[in-house]
Amino acid sequence: MTDPLTTPRPSADSPVGASPVGSVDKALILLELLAEAGPDGTTLRDIAAASGFNKASVHRLLRALMHRGFAEQVEADQTYRLGSALPLLAGRFEQGENLPVLMAPALAAISQEVQELVHLGRLDGPHVLYLDKVEPERALRVWSRVGSRAPAARTAMGRAMLTADGVRGPALAAYARATQRQEADPGRVITPEHLAEVVAEAESRGWAAEIEENEPGIACVGVALVRPGGRSVSVSVTGPIERMDARRRTEVGELLRAELGALAPTGFEVAPRV
Repeated sequence: MTDPLTTPRPSADSPVGASPVGSVDKALILLELLAEAGPDGTTLRDIAAASGFNKASVHRLLRALMHRGFAEQVEADQTYRLGSALPLLAGRFEQGENLPVLMAPALAAISQEVQELVHLGRLDGPHVLYLDKVEPERALRVWSRVGSRAPAARTAMGRAMLTADGVRGPALAAYARATQRQEADPGRVITPEHLAEVVAEAESRGWAAEIEENEPGIACVGVALVRPGGRSVSVSVTGPIERMDARRRTEVGELLRAELGALAPTGFEVAPRV
């Protein structure tokens, strides 16, 4: 396997596939190299070797990237790594991509099919942020509000995303701790051991569930959607326990996978089973 930090990149000045703006292309190449280096960073010499650019040019470009916060230098060892501007840009992009609009056709189709409450959410720290919901024609007494949060560890949406994102072992403990009771909180406290069990179940069957753990009398099934280079999201179906028995939960889980596989926006895919 080749090492990305020791394999020279095609020159931005190459006549074959040359960039319209060579200096911009060179800066982008340096950003890629810094991303590959990770939080430990890399040296000026290694960046020059991997990019194929001379050290003086690399130094000038790094100074320009540092000026805008896209790179930073670690004083202790003089290595370079990505700066804080990139995650800020990513956060702004996610806020502006309007997931509720993108997912609206899928949510409407699923709600019409199952005649239950359908939610869309994404992870926000150890919680699930509710981005949108579609209510069924028949009445359903469930507390939920767009913009509200619930502990990921005790929601089907959260469990589906933890499974899809590969959160396992000791990393699950922080999500379990977020379920510790607060005043007027009707949900159950989830242990790391129980969370590990439900994540393993979700991994094998392709959908996650919770049964009266987030709200008494209510059961929920969730499926995650993943995408390259972006956060996973999840869609869930929520209903009263008398309508969401074991057989119905399985039916809904498979229906969610099928509908989301057909109707999810471009770039999103249903998280695979293992």
